[in-house]
Amino acid sequence: MKQAIGFLLCVLSNFLMAQSAPNFSADRFQIILRSSPRGMFIVIEDEDNSLNKAFRKLLQEESLADYRLRLWSVGSERDDGLLQHLKSRFSLDSGFRWAFFDSQERCLAHGTDLPSGRALADQLTQFGIESPVTRLRAFVRRYPDNLDGKVALLNVFRSIAEERTRGVLGDQINQTSNDEPRQLGGPWRNRRLTEAMEAVRTEEQPVQLSQEDDTKIWLRWADEFDRLMANDQWLESDFSFDFGEEYLDRHSQIVKNIYNKRIGLVEDALRRWPSSNRLWGIWLHMFLVVGDRSVLRLVNSLSPMPDLAQGTWPPYEVKMVLLQEARRTGYWRDVRDMLWESWLQFSQRMSMVRSGLGTAAVREWGGGFGNPRTIEIQWRQLFDPLFESLLMTGDIVGAETVIYQLNENAGWEGIFDLAATVALRCELPQIAMRWKR
Repeated sequence: MKQAIGFLLCVLSNFLMAQSAPNFSADRFQIILRSSPRGMFIVIEDEDNSLNKAFRKLLQEESLADYRLRLWSVGSERDDGLLQHLKSRFSLDSGFRWAFFDSQERCLAHGTDLPSGRALADQLTQFGIESPVTRLRAFVRRYPDNLDGKVALLNVFRSIAEERTRGVLGDQINQTSNDEPRQLGGPWRNRRLTEAMEAVRTEEQPVQLSQEDDTKIWLRWADEFDRLMANDQWLESDFSFDFGEEYLDRHSQIVKNIYNKRIGLVEDALRRWPSSNRLWGIWLHMFLVVGDRSVLRLVNSLSPMPDLAQGTWPPYEVKMVLLQEARRTGYWRDVRDMLWESWLQFSQRMSMVRSGLGTAAVREWGGGFGNPRTIEIQWRQLFDPLFESLLMTGDIVGAETVIYQLNENAGWEGIFDLAATVALRCELPQIAMRWKR
């Protein structure tokens, strides 16, 4: 009796699981569709996935790229429950290979062969589906002084240009004219930023878009960016590039020309606000596309507030570019002097904490020394580049002074091993052996 009941429960469980699979796929379809305000394409994968690839290329055509439409690729066997649901609910032909649904769960178009981009764009217009570009352009025309709208339009232009650049260049994006392996030392925390910095250091030239593709893909973004930079509107807006943002505009000569034209405006702004991370992010992005400028000369022309010289200025990413410039040119002394000044400020605060002096903020700052995360940040932002600059200028005494003071005053027991790692990177194995614990 118990065996019979167990068998029935097993059969019932399998039956319920089989029934729930299509519902789960249908629910997932509804969730994804409702989060796609301009609709979504579903493409059924074939053996070589050629239709899926062709559709992705189609959606990057000039007539469709502005819509930024979503594409969901489904397998004929893997997603059979979903396909049966779609055929039944929307009365689709059994041989359909693609379908387009709007966010209201209506099937607006479907077919077996790849449609033309122009025909699809015309259908979207007939269905009243607007692209984000069309909506933002209308908004900016209606409210020409609205900076949020201008920046939003600029960001959409950029996202579309990046997607189309990936579509045109594909695997060539990560290829450069220099085939030598890259030696990346130091605490690099962002792959994209690292690759862009290394390309500047080695004077590698990224693959460039053809003039025709460059014009189609990047010209309108460059024109909009140029208009924003033409007056102080860009300073009043929240326009920015994030540190380590993807640098796909390196493949555009049009963008490079605009950056060369406008980067001086950002440098002038940095002289007024040298501690602005937003300005540094804009400048660094433009520099990594343009290259051929002295970071050290810019830093030396700025006057940060004294309290900023605690290892946090200039920003970590800018320090890394300074190191790249020193590695490229061999001019280490100025970099060392700048970082040494930061160390003196740091050391002074450490002494105040140890003696119980200083403000509450200073004491709180010192209280974090036992936190591994605090040690990691301080090492990355100040001490790793400081040690490299000291060793590259032959100042072993200065390096050992820093090591022993950190070990004594801050209790950083691992400082010797960290310093030894830098010595090895600088090809000084004997110094590394002396410090290794």
